[in-house]
Amino acid sequence: MKHLLSWLVLVLVSCSTSQSGKNFVLKQSLEPQSGLRINLYEHATNGLRVILVPYNSPGVVAYVTAFDVGSRFEIKGRTGLAHLFEHMMFRGTPSFPEPFKTLAGWGDQFNAYTSSDLTVYHQTVPAEVLPDLVRFESERMRRLKITVDGFNTERGAVVSERKLRTEDSPFGRLFWELTQLAYDKHPYKTGPIGWQEDLDATTFQDAMDFYRRFYAPNRAQIVVVGDFRLEPTLALLDKHYGSFKREAFDEPQVAVEPSRQDSRRKVFRVRSESVLLANAWAFSPTFSSFREAVAESMVCSLLADSERGFLYNELVRKGLARSVSDNCSPGVDPGLSTVFVVGQPGLPLSTLEKHFDRLLNQFEPFIVDSRVEPFKKLYRADQLGSLRSPMGLAEQLARLAIVAKDPAIGFRVLDEMNQLRATDLRRTWRSMKNRAQVRVVIEPGEQTDPIVRGSL
Repeated sequence: MKHLLSWLVLVLVSCSTSQSGKNFVLKQSLEPQSGLRINLYEHATNGLRVILVPYNSPGVVAYVTAFDVGSRFEIKGRTGLAHLFEHMMFRGTPSFPEPFKTLAGWGDQFNAYTSSDLTVYHQTVPAEVLPDLVRFESERMRRLKITVDGFNTERGAVVSERKLRTEDSPFGRLFWELTQLAYDKHPYKTGPIGWQEDLDATTFQDAMDFYRRFYAPNRAQIVVVGDFRLEPTLALLDKHYGSFKREAFDEPQVAVEPSRQDSRRKVFRVRSESVLLANAWAFSPTFSSFREAVAESMVCSLLADSERGFLYNELVRKGLARSVSDNCSPGVDPGLSTVFVVGQPGLPLSTLEKHFDRLLNQFEPFIVDSRVEPFKKLYRADQLGSLRSPMGLAEQLARLAIVAKDPAIGFRVLDEMNQLRATDLRRTWRSMKNRAQVRVVIEPGEQTDPIVRGSL
């Protein structure tokens, strides 16, 4: 539930009339409470989608570019390429040969990330920098300066990152092994960091083909939130992106993960202070099953919210665990609803698992309206707080535009959540318990199990 976009109930107004931003057509306008308007445009010729949100943030603009490509699109033998190319996007452009220096000079508030479903680049800059930022991002989209030497340098950086954050990190190993164990055929099996041998085999031409295919305007979503005026910004976007051509693209045939009832469990020994446990229910609903997705996300939060969930009260407050958390955010395809537990140092694995399993069996009676209704109010406050910053709103709009194919879908979350009662959530929990479970446990000790390649 944490990762679903929430906002005040909005009125959706559909439109097809052309705005004065030349080739951009206004597709939809969202009207929340007074003073906030969210405008969705699409370029008439190249398909670039843009969301513009004038926002009360004097002198500040958030700019997000999300590309409809993640590790979900990778093929066997070339895993890790989406994340590798995220690194390549900081190699420079004709007008901006030193992007890190340029971005730091604009305020040093920039970053990027690659997930299974998308790749995102985001910056927060002074409003007067927006014209230069638009030019910079447009050049990165189609005029990136890529050399063989630059490619080899970034590949080396990704290899080092993989060792640091996956092979030698207890949490990294936990996440990696969880999806490896959970999936048999779907590309969600392999995380964005990819396999070492695939990174070694990836060529400069592979990277160039990837760039041409996926970093096209018709696979991009731009979101601008902050202190700007609509008409000049539309004209600016048209000036710098308007000449780009649409790239022909056939959606890849992504393998469907077969349904199953069997549960899976695996234990690994890794150098760690504590037992780490990840327990997932396979497979979670997507945004196409909106009500089910909202209910399951809420159940996850009630179970494992890091500050007020059932497991927090029973494990952390009672000294059995250092922390608990959940990740039940819907993806493009059915994923995992996962609960994470970090045990107290020195607590044996058998003790932590015994208490964890006992608490799962005791969770349903916890779900009553007297707890659910206050939880909704706290959740609403958390979500509204996360969206007060221009970047908080911009990033979530961009992510939902890619993952749900509808940036407005998140605006229904609070309304749907308010319709749910404890009886609905108990029904959802019973349904989750009947699905296959996948559990990966990291036990402190000398590493005895190397990372071994599976079927993908």
